[in-house]
Amino acid sequence: MRVFGLDGLKRVYGRVMIESAKADFGIEVERLGGGDTAPRIVVAIPVKDEVERIPLCLEALGLQEDVDFADIAVVLLLNNTTDGTAEIVRQVAPLLPYRIEIHSVNLPKAYANAGWARKLAMDAAAALVAPDGLILTTDADTLAHEEWIAANRREIEAGHDAVAGYVMADPMELMQLPPAILERGSLEWEYQQLAAELDARVDPEAHDAWPRHNQNCGASAALTAAAYRAIGGLPPRPVGEDRALFEMVRRIDGKIRHSLEVQVVTSARTDGRASGGLADEIRLRTDPDHPCDDALEVAMSTFRRALWRGQLRDQWRMGQAETRAESWARTLRIPVEAYRTALGRHPYFGAFWAELESQSPRLAWRLVTMAGLKREIRRIRRLVDTLRARDKAAANAPSENVRAA
Repeated sequence: MRVFGLDGLKRVYGRVMIESAKADFGIEVERLGGGDTAPRIVVAIPVKDEVERIPLCLEALGLQEDVDFADIAVVLLLNNTTDGTAEIVRQVAPLLPYRIEIHSVNLPKAYANAGWARKLAMDAAAALVAPDGLILTTDADTLAHEEWIAANRREIEAGHDAVAGYVMADPMELMQLPPAILERGSLEWEYQQLAAELDARVDPEAHDAWPRHNQNCGASAALTAAAYRAIGGLPPRPVGEDRALFEMVRRIDGKIRHSLEVQVVTSARTDGRASGGLADEIRLRTDPDHPCDDALEVAMSTFRRALWRGQLRDQWRMGQAETRAESWARTLRIPVEAYRTALGRHPYFGAFWAELESQSPRLAWRLVTMAGLKREIRRIRRLVDTLRARDKAAANAPSENVRAA
């Protein structure tokens, strides 16, 4: 398991340990079962008015295989809930094999969003879990595969610092959506898979090799307690807090695995609880000018971003990033002084690259819209086909040792 340089992080970024919200939210904690020892695995779930779905979510966690439930706890952050969710949790808790903590709070308007709810849930999990333990998070409308916890644990034991799970929409709920939304969703899904493959082939990383996916979703996320402390906790963005979580891990060069073995099924409902969440995105799919998933950019931008990131990372590792400063400044269209300042400021490539992305006009995100989606699918498929042929030829080529013999 990787050990982060916390002292180095403190010197560069200031205090990085998790801090509670400055506002006094008045969170009430209720413990249902369990002993006094710190659990090795804690699942954090933000919950708002989920009286119908939370029992199934908790049941799925109770059906996990290849785990010791004595080492597992679940933290439910009930925020602004008025539908009796707490009561139903109390009813089902005695039937579940793990301990549960209910954290109840009425968040003020400025904090009543998915970002703060998940942050408070994960901060509570971080306070509860063993120092060398594992923190997972999912959603109340999500069902974990029976090996979800075990598969996450295996990925962490393989040397990863965080795991992004593979999230699938409930097929029964998908069937209830209008055909136009289903067609668009199918096209976006195809593009997403091609984009993930392109990224993995252009900028390959040993710890996140192909095959993999490119989702960074709160419905299935896991990271070590050490990694969570190192990044200072989840950034409480009102929307996109899950992607921000993984971005923070990248900024300290944490090893993230986009695992196809870690799977959950989440709701495809259109009456979601979180503003800007999946439900809102499904409704907006009827607008042809509305951008697709904000992780999907046009094909050439996807290719260029991965290519430059991989090239610069290699130069960083070889100590050549400074000698190529003027060339990179021209390529990225930023002042060379800005490049050198970023290079000197950050001890991690991930943070250095993030700063360059924020400054370079050539790395500005150009999102795919429905109007251009089919065209971009054709473009990215051509790129992926070329990369597949290249990699196949390289794999079939005789090695230097064989040719020398």
